[in-house]
Amino acid sequence: MKTLVTALACSALGLGAVTAAAIAPIDEAHAAGPFDKLKKKVKKTKKKLNEAAVVANEVERAVETDGRSIVNGAAGSAGTPVTGTTAGSNYPRTAKAPGHAGYAAATPAKYANATKCANLGLGNAFVARAGDYTFQQGISTENRTGLLDRREVQPVNGCVFEGLGIGDVLYVEFDKAKFDKYSFRIQCVSYDGSEQQDNVFGPKIGNYGGKHVMLHTGNSTGYTPTASGSNADRNTAYKKYMDKRGRAFTTFNFEALHTDKAGTDFYCQWFNRDTGESALALTYRRGPVGS
Repeated sequence: MKTLVTALACSALGLGAVTAAAIAPIDEAHAAGPFDKLKKKVKKTKKKLNEAAVVANEVERAVETDGRSIVNGAAGSAGTPVTGTTAGSNYPRTAKAPGHAGYAAATPAKYANATKCANLGLGNAFVARAGDYTFQQGISTENRTGLLDRREVQPVNGCVFEGLGIGDVLYVEFDKAKFDKYSFRIQCVSYDGSEQQDNVFGPKIGNYGGKHVMLHTGNSTGYTPTASGSNADRNTAYKKYMDKRGRAFTTFNFEALHTDKAGTDFYCQWFNRDTGESALALTYRRGPVGS
């Protein structure tokens, strides 16, 4: 029995030595190993991302608005066509990002000839970007999101809006009595015919509402009309404003594809399969962020 107790005691002492060795502190030379380097890389990457975000925010806030009403004339009024070149020179007025893909070229004849415009009283169109604006409430400054940097555009060939790019939001009005948005589906084909887009992969449709158009009263953009209250209040106010004028509206916006560095031009029509007519058509150049 004494022998067994002695053996167990020796084993315990041996285990204690092993355990102590296993949990002994690692010297500083080993501590500054691959994990330490990884932490430094993560910290450096976060710093670069933060710096990029600051630059992007400052670029957006540097853009000045035109200070123009969204209602510039009668529905469907004629005007100077906006070409791809004109759009590229006038918008956006921010610095172009590296690898900027630019704006779509003029509509190819084969697509223009295949588009039949529906008579929906199309008009009061503008191109804008989504961004934050401010207004005063007492001594506090409030922030909201809206469609800013608006520029009036006119269609060519009856209903075709040309020269759009990534980040653009196209706003268009129609006669409410003639317009049924559920009758139309988007069709997009690249100029060379090699790519097609549809309702899933094409432009986003109708994802900006009245609150983005009717900005809060007291803002400094100069856009009219305005309304006060919550986002829901302004949505309601804008619907009443449009109903009173007998009008309806929708928006189209164009997202980036970071792998399309050179940019790809698309012709799209918002097409009614039953009538063979389009509410409108548009051209845009898909590209990376900043296009």
